[in-house]
Amino acid sequence: MLEVIVHPLPELTTEIVESPIPVPGPDDVLVKVEVAASNVKDWLHLTTRNISLNGGDDMAGTVFGLGENLKEFAIGDRVAAFHPMFTPGGTYAEYANAPRHTVFKIPEGVGFEEASTIPLVITTAALSLFQIQGLPSPWSPPSSPLPPTPLIIYGASSSLGSFALKLARASNIHPIIAIAGSSTATITPLLTPSKGDILIDYRIGIPAMQNAVRTALGDLEARHAIDAISANGSWVPISQLLAQGGQLSVVSGANAYEEDEIPRGVRVVYTFVGAVHEGGYRVGMPCQPGEEMVSGMKGFA
Repeated sequence: MLEVIVHPLPELTTEIVESPIPVPGPDDVLVKVEVAASNVKDWLHLTTRNISLNGGDDMAGTVFGLGENLKEFAIGDRVAAFHPMFTPGGTYAEYANAPRHTVFKIPEGVGFEEASTIPLVITTAALSLFQIQGLPSPWSPPSSPLPPTPLIIYGASSSLGSFALKLARASNIHPIIAIAGSSTATITPLLTPSKGDILIDYRIGIPAMQNAVRTALGDLEARHAIDAISANGSWVPISQLLAQGGQLSVVSGANAYEEDEIPRGVRVVYTFVGAVHEGGYRVGMPCQPGEEMVSGMKGFA
């Protein structure tokens, strides 16, 4: 088969090479790749580590081979999947493996292109909201209606922010305070103003943005937030909007999140989506959740 190897330095280049078709392990699904989606981390992680690799991890296609333990999939099924990060045999190829617990069948009416964008980002959003922050998930709704539970999403128009917003809606989590810039056409229809949802433009400046959030909250206290950007100190002003006991999920492992401006009593937690494959965080990663929570991430996925 053909696959693409990404070389990060001295400048980003790609090389098409001939490689053997991967053999699925006992719990793997071998996918004939129709579409591979691309994320920033596909080149950023390779550049940071200065390694050459087929860095793709999102894919959609058809089942070509199955591990001996698999019964829930059949050859020819249309699927999307999340390949384990930092491992060879990525999705920039004609065929790629993924563990069964990060593979799902594509519903009727959804194309390969659309499906390929789902696996990594929706897993990151779900881990942040439901596993780390403990909010109720759409598949395990509370027995009684959820009281107003403000959720701040910074970078709401990003792919991660959009999926977090959709999952929150599906869980009936409101009010949603969506913070974005110019790319808001896809966000506005997802908000429910009657439940307190609001879109705030970060370009008005940090003080004005914070005032707008506080005005939107009124007497409510926010204890849940996601920084879908996690760059250039974006987490600091968002952390300042949370009440004591609040949690802020961040998604970049390149920051320490130790700024003095982060209020005491507000916890910043890094979401390492690779934990759903590896079963844990790596040594040196910042702001890790508790061991029990991390150990449950693989099963959660």
